[in-house]
Amino acid sequence: MQLPHIDSLRCPRCKNSLRVTEVNSQTEEIDEAAVACEKSHLWKVEEGIISLIYPPITEEDKKWISEYDEMAEGYDELVLQYNDWLGVDIMKERQNLAQFIPIEGPARIIDVSVGTAANFMALSNVFKDKMGRFNLHGLDLSRGMLRVSQRKARERNLTLSLVHSNVFNIPYKDDFFDIVIHSGGINTFSDIPRAFSEMLRIVKKDGFVIVNDEGLSPAKRETEDGKSIIENNKLFAARPPLEHLPENAKDVEVTYILNDTFYQIVFRK
Repeated sequence: MQLPHIDSLRCPRCKNSLRVTEVNSQTEEIDEAAVACEKSHLWKVEEGIISLIYPPITEEDKKWISEYDEMAEGYDELVLQYNDWLGVDIMKERQNLAQFIPIEGPARIIDVSVGTAANFMALSNVFKDKMGRFNLHGLDLSRGMLRVSQRKARERNLTLSLVHSNVFNIPYKDDFFDIVIHSGGINTFSDIPRAFSEMLRIVKKDGFVIVNDEGLSPAKRETEDGKSIIENNKLFAARPPLEHLPENAKDVEVTYILNDTFYQIVFRK
């Protein structure tokens, strides 16, 4: 983690700014450190990743987080199974996120539930040696996934600031990002309205929030192929959770991607 990353964050308990109180490095790159807010709430940086989880993770959540930790190293290969089953190219579809990014100038981008940083790998395929103009951030509850993201970013020489935290209480300041991305998780969230609200809070006015997850288009679900997909995986029966969008979300658009098997919701502040 780089020292300037601290300035973009806020304490998840009291919402105040954070500062480094103890650090093992004299450079901007921090591997191990202690961080606190003005009310002395303490947080740790370990392996270059800051942990800002509040409230604490429940025992039930720890179980599924442990599962993601275990599958992190092989997760990219698991996802590729969708390509053959659904007749899609997931990495190519991820590259279409480039349409929401300004053609020129800097942009702050966060992937909420970043997983293995696949969206950022896809963007680096598009922008190649121009990725330096982007300020990239990723958030996830699985430290295993974050470690994979960290390694992949370093292999591509990308600067990626990572946070071990919760989508229901995102520890970033208001109106900070130009683009907020979330892929493949909203269907199973316990509090979808809160997740949407937090994503909208951290995006700038007129910035984009892009959310996609399993969910067949109305036309696809009426086909024999669509019925078979839903029978094999009930998540694909999900519909876009538009009823949970914040009242101040504007310019809401719903499209279907990946051969009409995933919905994509785009909205702005």
